[in-house]
Amino acid sequence: MNNFKTITINKNRGWRGLAEAHIQDDDNNLVLKMIFSFSPAVWYDMLHGYIVLQDNDYYYVIDFDNLDRLPRPTQQRSVLIKNFRANVTNVNRYEKATWNTATGKDWSCIMNFLKNRNNHTTSDWNCIGIRVIPTII
Repeated sequence: MNNFKTITINKNRGWRGLAEAHIQDDDNNLVLKMIFSFSPAVWYDMLHGYIVLQDNDYYYVIDFDNLDRLPRPTQQRSVLIKNFRANVTNVNRYEKATWNTATGKDWSCIMNFLKNRNNHTTSDWNCIGIRVIPTII
């Protein structure tokens, strides 16, 4: 997976904490695309240049540069991120069945990714596309 060259991240208003990441290869072809949410731990990892993406079989721990173009760690996770683009500096791939063999930063990033369950977007009160109308009984 050494052909990962650039990452693009977008977080638009109205996505309720969701963001989209694209990984491109040498020829700027799309290699991976994923929509994910930001728990505080995943947000912190991203602001430090790490993000975990997945396909059917693997977790990819992506290291990237250009951190000065990201929001500050003191900003809320609701801040917009428009067309953030960075170079991929390292990729470590782990099979989903044996990801716990990862160590250090990679283990921590994957664990943060797995704990990130999108709970803030799947409740009945805050789900995208669901309108909740309170009723007084």
